[in-house]
Amino acid sequence: MPFIGVQPASALLSSADIQDGQITTAKVADDAITGAKIENNPTIAGTLNASAGLTTPTGHVIQVQRTYTADSSSSHTQTGSTSLVASGIQCSITPKFSNSLILVDFSSSMATSGSNDYIIGRMYLKIGSASIAQMTGADQYHLGYQRYDSNRYSPFCFGGSYTATSTDTLMFEPYIRAGSGNNNVSLVHPDGSSSLTVMEIKA
Repeated sequence: MPFIGVQPASALLSSADIQDGQITTAKVADDAITGAKIENNPTIAGTLNASAGLTTPTGHVIQVQRTYTADSSSSHTQTGSTSLVASGIQCSITPKFSNSLILVDFSSSMATSGSNDYIIGRMYLKIGSASIAQMTGADQYHLGYQRYDSNRYSPFCFGGSYTATSTDTLMFEPYIRAGSGNNNVSLVHPDGSSSLTVMEIKA
């Protein structure tokens, strides 16, 4: 604006001088708005895309996978072998992080063993394309123990853990065997149910 005489002192521009909707996103520099300027517990109207990565606290559940069978009449595995055999119950998980804690839980509502025999087992793990093998440190009663004349038809429960060393897919499967080989044993009764759950926890 033209003036006569000495130019007046410049006045600072205040927010009241700017009409609403005049500052576009193009005028805001990248990373100019800090976390301190964002309200606590903000509400996000749309979808938050975290596909590029999300920082989560230690102990946070990253993902859960479960294999559940309500009626095992057509899928249960029985064996009279005294060598460990695959149960056919499998659950796989692909870790999001290479150092996550992996929790493994298995339950069978009712196992069974024939006369003069007993059932024992161990949890096996397959890492990526490697061969399947029993979990480190597993001993003969790793998965449980059931005998025909004492605790026949009792459930089997197992809880274990594994620390991932890569993001290769992990597949868990119980293996079982007959203790004496005198009769067939089964990890899940034909009328029973089973579940194998694998959970990834942020390290």
